[in-house]
Amino acid sequence: MQEQLPLRPAEFVKIRDGFIAFLKLPAGTPIEHVIPQDVIDAMASAAKLGRRRRWMLDMLTGASVLVAVTGGILSLVFEPMIAGVSVLLAGGLTFVWAHNRGKARSELEIDELVAEPSAALIRNLRALDDYCNLIASGEIPSQERLPDGTLKTISENVRASFLADHGKLLVLSRDQTAWECIPHRPIPMSPIWVKVGNRVASLKITARTILETSDDGLFNRRTEWLLSVADQNSRQAISFRADVCVLIELRKLKADGKTLDDCKLSLTKEGYGATRVAHMNAGIYVPFEKFLAALPLHDFP
Repeated sequence: MQEQLPLRPAEFVKIRDGFIAFLKLPAGTPIEHVIPQDVIDAMASAAKLGRRRRWMLDMLTGASVLVAVTGGILSLVFEPMIAGVSVLLAGGLTFVWAHNRGKARSELEIDELVAEPSAALIRNLRALDDYCNLIASGEIPSQERLPDGTLKTISENVRASFLADHGKLLVLSRDQTAWECIPHRPIPMSPIWVKVGNRVASLKITARTILETSDDGLFNRRTEWLLSVADQNSRQAISFRADVCVLIELRKLKADGKTLDDCKLSLTKEGYGATRVAHMNAGIYVPFEKFLAALPLHDFP
């Protein structure tokens, strides 16, 4: 079965579909296949605990103000003043402590919520960070779709909620009550749509992901694009084009049922080093990945 082409939305799409497009995954990929549901649930749980903590600190701050005021009154009305001053100091110190604790982040980072991290999941989480940053900066346009059908462009102030603690829930969680746990205000409370255009998560593009493209036509378009943009006469560009040729040959040999050892033997006869072939196959050949990262990947097929 041919691979569905990744979403390349020229118009606004649902924010989760936008993330799928940003990752260059096939259209219709469930968000749970990108970030597992248990990780999403752990993020929502951490957000709720964070909200409860903020409520408790807010209540303690208010109570400490009342205690401090009461202590001030007692110190003026009753003699000796020591009792009232003690109450005043207790309230004041409690207020300072609660205020400082309110500014300190205690929630777990997203990667700390992952019980069994894998390389693919870590890349997706980093891409999620990039996605939220691009929305917050306005480089990925975003809008709210209000219940009456009105479209409302998300303001700079509201976009900042994507950078707040647990702001990634705006992308991942379908439970909008969890959005209320995000400390930054105001936050959007209607469905969010984004216009990704040609934006792509650069962390998702490696020699390995190109080699594993399941659709032959898409693989051909990607390798042709790589060869066309690396048309300089520099040593790095020439080496990069040779690396792309390695990918093409690896693809053909694997389609014929050849093992990696067979591929290395065949490509060694053509002048390519066995280590180079193995690293290209694994997606860890540093010269290729470094040159690739410098390309205009927003145009990558």
